[in-house]
Amino acid sequence: MKGNNEFERNDIAIDREMEVDCDIGQEITVYIETWFDADKKFGTHTNGDDGSWVNMYGKYNPFADTLRIEVEVDTDDDEPNKWFDYEPTTAESQLIKSMIAEKIREMHGQTPQEFCNDVLGEEMTIGGLL
Repeated sequence: MKGNNEFERNDIAIDREMEVDCDIGQEITVYIETWFDADKKFGTHTNGDDGSWVNMYGKYNPFADTLRIEVEVDTDDDEPNKWFDYEPTTAESQLIKSMIAEKIREMHGQTPQEFCNDVLGEEMTIGGLL
């Protein structure tokens, strides 16, 4: 991370598994691998606790060019998982959106918009709506 705790490319990775919402087909949900100190970034207090970890999810709407980040703190104990939204900086948002687009291009040879349209079209056909 940069000195101001802003993500850099080597702090995160976009997982290959992604979903498109089934309501309007315009939001891509991705798992963002966390290769950074989550305690330093979010104040989660998970370092040193083998039974706690942080999951981070991006919800990217390429049509509206918006990105939401949801963070989940999981624990092995009986406590419920804790969720919170993280508001990325402009630079972080651009980085993550770019990395999502790169992963889609790498995996599917499409833009994020084409990916959404393609997935929505397949779901409608499979569901018998077309």
